[in-house]
Amino acid sequence: MERRWYDCEPACSKLILQLEDIQQPEIRDFCAKVMIHFCERVRKAIADKDKFSSRVKSLGFSALNSLYKGRTRTRRWYDNLPEEKETQRAINQLYTLPQEGLTVIGFKLGDTFGLMQIYSAVCYHLGQIPSQREMTKIALTALQSGKKEAEEVLIAIVGQELYDALSLQFNHPDY
Repeated sequence: MERRWYDCEPACSKLILQLEDIQQPEIRDFCAKVMIHFCERVRKAIADKDKFSSRVKSLGFSALNSLYKGRTRTRRWYDNLPEEKETQRAINQLYTLPQEGLTVIGFKLGDTFGLMQIYSAVCYHLGQIPSQREMTKIALTALQSGKKEAEEVLIAIVGQELYDALSLQFNHPDY
């Protein structure tokens, strides 16, 4: 039995864990904005697909119930980040997606958030301020060209040795 609403989709569950493990609010905020963008695109694609079906056009009981739960619970890790409204908004966007939407978001953003997690660890350990330009370069490359190309971009930014050390930490089977 799943403990949390997103545990029903392993890729989504991993995505939220990756987001939680990002040290810097700037990087978490950047990732949240990317997630919001993709949630809106997935929701629109599902609505367009459903436009041609005879189903009733509504949010549905499960989505309304999830939205209610999302507004009433305050023990989650992201509820303790009042200055990070984008992170809260991004996760609330996930509440309204059906199972197939969670699957799409999890698989589409998993590699990108994993690389952002490594970039976050580098910035944290070196005491560097994350660069918006570098985050954008990593995310765009991962989303447009693929994980391998984005890894090359990240290696060019942080160096092979540091990348190898941190990628082992974040690619552990427990993650």
